[in-house]
Amino acid sequence: MVDRRRTAGSSLFAAGAPAEMVYYVKHGAVALSRGSTEKHGEDAPHAVRRAGSLIGLEAISQPTYLDSARAVTDVTICGTSRQQMLTWLEQTGTARVVLDCVLATIMGDNAGRATTDGNAQQRVARWLLDSSKQKRLPRSILAGLLGMKPETLSRALAAIAHTGCIHRTRTRIDVRDPARLEAIANGGPPAPRG
Repeated sequence: MVDRRRTAGSSLFAAGAPAEMVYYVKHGAVALSRGSTEKHGEDAPHAVRRAGSLIGLEAISQPTYLDSARAVTDVTICGTSRQQMLTWLEQTGTARVVLDCVLATIMGDNAGRATTDGNAQQRVARWLLDSSKQKRLPRSILAGLLGMKPETLSRALAAIAHTGCIHRTRTRIDVRDPARLEAIANGGPPAPRG
């Protein structure tokens, strides 16, 4: 596995292209997209993978990539061929069973639904409540993940901050009232301040 460096904005692979390599992200962040929710041609990302992640795993079980991958930041990746990965998995037994379960989940994901259901405030509130999400994303990437434009994201954050559920600065968002934020996420008015 040889390190390869790619600059921010570089395409690593495209959905539908022959899946010949599995990549490990050593440094930086990569956005994955599947289908387009934007009108200006570029696919909106549904996930961001950071250092320590594998991308292109679908190469193990299908001949083409399911997602497109684009570097969000400058990245360092290294890759292994599909055949080398399959050989390694055959030697490790249990890893193959676990990986097959992970692949079934990835293949069955409906990438857009989880982040595009509901209005902008609901989507932002759900994202803020999910502690597993990456909280330090550029706003343009976050907006794409949530299926909205950056200015829509800014308006939604401002509206949620106005309710007192969150406190935001230029570089940070702190959840102050999870119950009120949950009410927004579920489409209702925020619970009264108590």
